Amino acid sequence: MTTKSLRTTLLMRLRQRRRERWLADSALLSVAAIWGSTFFMIKEATQGFPVLAFLTLRFAIAAVALVPLTARAVQRRGAMPTRREWAWGIGAGLLFTAGYVFQTFALRTVDAGRAGFITGLYVIFVPFLGLLFLRQPIERRVLLGGTLAFFGMALLGYAPGGTLLGDILAILCALAYAAHILAIGQMPRTADWRFLALAQALTVAVVCGALLPIMAAVRQCSAELCAVLAPFADPLPTDLPLKVLLVAAFTGLFATAFGLVVQVWAQRILPPSDAALIFALEAPFAVLFGVLFLNEVLTLVGLAGCLLIFSSTLVVTLGAQQAIAADQSLEAVPSEAAD
Repeated sequence: MTTKSLRTTLLMRLRQRRRERWLADSALLSVAAIWGSTFFMIKEATQGFPVLAFLTLRFAIAAVALVPLTARAVQRRGAMPTRREWAWGIGAGLLFTAGYVFQTFALRTVDAGRAGFITGLYVIFVPFLGLLFLRQPIERRVLLGGTLAFFGMALLGYAPGGTLLGDILAILCALAYAAHILAIGQMPRTADWRFLALAQALTVAVVCGALLPIMAAVRQCSAELCAVLAPFADPLPTDLPLKVLLVAAFTGLFATAFGLVVQVWAQRILPPSDAALIFALEAPFAVLFGVLFLNEVLTLVGLAGCLLIFSSTLVVTLGAQQAIAADQSLEAVPSEAAD
């Protein structure tokens, strides 16, 4: 291979990797924006409506929406999902369920700002859990981005009000979300990403649906354990308001079905730590939509927090582009020498 043709090949590969990276970054950014937009909707819709019932409905709608997409993929490859794909999908779904349930229960005893700050610690947990359990090294750009995001979360949402139990639940939520991001990053590349999204949605719907009557029974129980769980228990829903159905449909189709598909696909290109930092933009988007639709007030401190989180994403994204270019330059050295 001549030097000219080698450079042409390397340039094409560089452009392809950069294009894939920007596409994955943009896709996850859109998901973060959608997730951020759902906060004010869910807050309004679940006033007086059981949260577990809402989650069951939301994820059931997502699962139904994903069935045709998955069916076409199964028909195209001519084989049903394997046990391994089921195991990965259900496992990730259980982690996703744990995150939602812990967050929901934490919000019963902790101020929303404090819960949001503690939950946002998954940005820090992802790289360190990856290092601890998967031996994934922490890059300097990820460490810098994680630090910026940490302080941004602190400025944006930290509040002093809370309880020990609520803080523990919020930390468990952050750990569950971090483990979920890492699990998706470890999914086999041969597994169908559409089915993996469907399996996760089904798992959350089934588990939340199973928890709903159990937590409703807790309200009628007088045992000591029931007294501890009583603040987190909701009654069974007696009706389904149109507002709840519409919000469940929007969040189920866009925040869940679309979000899970994009996440599973994009994390085949992005490292888990990078994905976590992009997802951190969910918090600033939530604040933005709260200001626009709920007339909430964004203080200068909160604005500074949003800017720090945005900066953390830029650090990771632009740093990744530089790393791609550096990798291609290094790959060219031995080939040119051989030529």
